[in-house]
Amino acid sequence: MSSSTYETLTEALVTRIGVDPGQLAPERTFAELALDSMALVELAVALDEHAEAVLPLEGLSGLTLAEAADLLSAPTAER
Repeated sequence: MSSSTYETLTEALVTRIGVDPGQLAPERTFAELALDSMALVELAVALDEHAEAVLPLEGLSGLTLAEAADLLSAPTAER
């Protein structure tokens, strides 16, 4: 997991979605953060706008933040 990618992800969760920074940890899943589908879409849009990274929505709620950061930092062909 790239630390800069993880930081970009957590920054978007805090600033765009309103997640309490104290709830964030690499092993936490999006489901554990109680993010609904609209919040996940907003997160994906925020990451695309600011980091030019694409986060696939399918199966996202079950991923940990570390796994999502890995997806974001993977080459496009691996997504």
